[in-house]
Amino acid sequence: MQIVWLSLNALPMKLLRLPVFFLCLLTVVSGCEKFELSPYQEQPLTDDLPYNLNALNLARLKAAEPSADDTVTIIYTGDSQRFYDRLEDLVRKANELRNVDFLVLSGDISDFGLLREYRWVTERLSMLSMPYLCAIGNHDLTASQGEVYRRIFGDKNYSFHYKNYKFLVHDTNGREYGFNGNVPDMGWLVQETRDTVVSWFVGLSHVPPYDGDFDRKLELPYKNLFNATPGFILSLHGHLHGYSASYAYDDQVLYLTSNSVQKEEFVLIKLIQGSIIQQRIPY
Repeated sequence: MQIVWLSLNALPMKLLRLPVFFLCLLTVVSGCEKFELSPYQEQPLTDDLPYNLNALNLARLKAAEPSADDTVTIIYTGDSQRFYDRLEDLVRKANELRNVDFLVLSGDISDFGLLREYRWVTERLSMLSMPYLCAIGNHDLTASQGEVYRRIFGDKNYSFHYKNYKFLVHDTNGREYGFNGNVPDMGWLVQETRDTVVSWFVGLSHVPPYDGDFDRKLELPYKNLFNATPGFILSLHGHLHGYSASYAYDDQVLYLTSNSVQKEEFVLIKLIQGSIIQQRIPY
C-alpha cells in the first residue's frame, strides 16, 4: 500500500467537519494497492519493457526475405496517439491480408511520450502476423526528449535494405529541437543515399518537409537531396492526420501522408520494380 499525504491545513474547516470526507479519504488510501493521479502519469523505465523492437522486427523481416516474392507490400499508417483501442481493429484487418511484408507507423505512436502509452500500443501491435516498424513523431518527444521511444524502439535514425530497396527511417520533428538546423540529420541522410547496392530508396519520417513543424532552413536541402538521389521514389509521412499523395516539388519523389488511426483507414502500398501502387483500406 502506498500512503498518500494530504495537508489538512490546506482544506476548508467546513470540509474537515464532514464525516463523509474522512470516510472517502480512508477508502482512497486503504482500498487501493497503488494510488495514481492519472493513467498518463510518468512511469520509471523497468527491465520488463520491450526493448529495441525495430531491430527485432527487422530481424524477422530479413529472415523471411529469401522466400518472399519481388514485390514489397507495406501497410502504412500513422498517429496512433489517443486512439489506442482502435489499433485492435487495424491489427485484425491487417492480419486478414495475405503476403504483407511489414507494417509501418509513421510516428506519434504516443500522445505524451509516456511509457504507459507505449505499453498500450506495443501490446496491440504484438498481435500482428507481420513485422512492424515505427518512426518517431513530435508527440513521442514530449517526455524526456524521446527516451521511452529510444528504449523501446531504438535509434531515431535507422536504415535497412529489403528486396533491392533501401528504407531511410528518420527524425524530422524540427520544432521539437527549436529549429536548430540539426533535425533532420542531413549528414546522415547524405551518407545513407550514397548507397549503390540498391536500386530504389524510400524515406519514412513523421513531419513532411512542406509542413510548418519541419525546419524551414532544411526544407530545400532535404527535398533536393531526395530528388538528386537516383531511384529515390517515395517519402512517407504522418503528422497531418489525413491521407494525401502528391509530387509536392514537381520532381521524381511521391510524398504520401497517412491517416491517423482515428480515421480507421490505412494504405496498402505495393512496390514493384520501382513502381508504386496504392490501395486505401478501411477497417
